[in-house]
Amino acid sequence: MNEDYVCDPAWAAFGIGPKSSITPEDEVLIDYRYSLRRIDSLVRTADGEELIVEGKSELVVAKPPALAEGQTRLANIVVDFHSDGKSNVQVLPLAETAAEAQTASTPGRLPKATAKIRAGQPLTIVCWGDSVTCGGDATPGNRYPEVLEKMLKEKFPDAPIAVNVIAIGGSNSRQWLYPGDDQFKGQFDRIVAAKPDVVTIEFVNDFYGLGDPKDFDPTYEEILKRFRAIDAEIVLITPHFVHGMPRDHDNRPYVANLKRFAEKHDLALADASARWAHLWREVLPYITLLANNWNHPDDRGHRLFAEELIKCFEP
Repeated sequence: MNEDYVCDPAWAAFGIGPKSSITPEDEVLIDYRYSLRRIDSLVRTADGEELIVEGKSELVVAKPPALAEGQTRLANIVVDFHSDGKSNVQVLPLAETAAEAQTASTPGRLPKATAKIRAGQPLTIVCWGDSVTCGGDATPGNRYPEVLEKMLKEKFPDAPIAVNVIAIGGSNSRQWLYPGDDQFKGQFDRIVAAKPDVVTIEFVNDFYGLGDPKDFDPTYEEILKRFRAIDAEIVLITPHFVHGMPRDHDNRPYVANLKRFAEKHDLALADASARWAHLWREVLPYITLLANNWNHPDDRGHRLFAEELIKCFEP
């Protein structure tokens, strides 16, 4: 390795090495091994019997098995990669349900939008962000802007509501505000041209460079100024968990900055981060909701965004 070929085992990628006798035209056969992850459940049946129901083995997004009528889930058993069923196994007793999750999402901070909805007037929402807002690895129709639109239309059937996605994968907010290359020139103007009543802001990529308030505040002050100039209300979204984070709390300074900024300026906040932190108590390791095992939520993760966002549209 590193001579005939180079390999990145984390991403299952390889290529020709610096001293290789292989050329791009050669046919190469490769042997490899892979492992799957599974979540089983300890359940209690209606007659009091306890048994283990086996889940389906998956490459990344393992899900707990569906329960039969009368069964109650007591714990999940995570049978992780390369486990023989005895080692590398986690038994996670159910602590709380999803309904018990406490978040800092804020009703009552979108007064103009909620007034329009209740009056049956048209409402335009722009979801602005990065690859997560684009949809990442969500299946068609299940990225969070689409789920949010469905929820809003079910909740407010008399209001014409349009949810638009304006996002670029891999981007951060500063690239949109201060474009340094052709990819971002004029992109922010697309948001202005949409004439949004509400802009939701999701940039998991911002946590890499905006952890310090001296960097965060000027950037988000500029965002606030620009959207107030077009009379658009905004919703700040705390990002989901990504690979390598603690299992049960968010230690990213960027998230603390978002919450502080929302409170200071009385802005709506959709606290998706807190829902991801609570997954552990629901006996769902958050890593099993990352479709690429790194930073793209699966359909379940996108629904968590929408569930927190819709709280912001309560008066």
